[in-house]
Amino acid sequence: MERLNFNQLYYFYTVAREGSIKAASKKLHLTQPTISTQIKQLEDEVGFKVFDRKHRKLELNERGKFLLKRAEKLFMMADEIVSSLPKKGKASRTRISIGALSSLSNSFIYDFSLKLWKNKSISVSISQGSQSELIDKLNKDEIQMILSDSSYRQSQRHKATNLGHDRIVVVGAPEMKSLKKNFPKSLNDQPYLSFSRQGRLQEDINYFFERNGIQPEVIGEVEDVTLMRVITEDGSAFSIMPYRAAKESIKQGNLVVIGDLDQVKSNLWLVTSVSGSHRVLIKKIINDYFLRHKS
Repeated sequence: MERLNFNQLYYFYTVAREGSIKAASKKLHLTQPTISTQIKQLEDEVGFKVFDRKHRKLELNERGKFLLKRAEKLFMMADEIVSSLPKKGKASRTRISIGALSSLSNSFIYDFSLKLWKNKSISVSISQGSQSELIDKLNKDEIQMILSDSSYRQSQRHKATNLGHDRIVVVGAPEMKSLKKNFPKSLNDQPYLSFSRQGRLQEDINYFFERNGIQPEVIGEVEDVTLMRVITEDGSAFSIMPYRAAKESIKQGNLVVIGDLDQVKSNLWLVTSVSGSHRVLIKKIINDYFLRHKS
């Protein structure tokens, strides 16, 4: 073999990451027969099969996995070269779109994106939604990262990085501070405002209630943690949320901590696509975040 066809290698790389020729054809805007032919030609060129067909599905064999690792390094290097090239005239900003679960505190979202707003080479866009909505956007490369309270790994297409955790607190308006006595049994039959999305945090909260035999009176459900905090400050109900989301209200005396859910932590995750755009930049963003929070 004298020369490797990079187009064929990229088609192989995309099929391996997308999980099927059908999915790869949508991403590459090519017909399935075209991609199949290109992969067959790549196999002829390298001298070995890269996929095994099992139950009508393509699976990477050992040689295919070896080639994929090399291809990943190659295309990441290519991205880095392109991003480092000098631009003509005024340099355009690289657009980074971040999705965040509605249940996450704004303070965490701001903390994660803090340096990005000050970076003159980046344009930042942040949108909120449910995990399923955000994963769909990530798969379409409409967003490059998801800030979440749970890891998500549907397939080899996604990578989840743990960014740390936050304590979970039960909070209420100052007039509810009497609930501190005999906590957590004091929460039984009390008005409670819940998250409407059945994410990992709400599942843990429900388990906490079940384990302690607590049945609060659910007055309603909301998706947004900021709205939850405002309603709770009004004294309508107690709520349970990450400490970061309630921190300022607690300092200002608008909320009091009734108790801690010691066995429940809100893990903070960053979910990315292994084949999405700006992978080199995303890796740098993650490294910068950990450097800022190095203790």
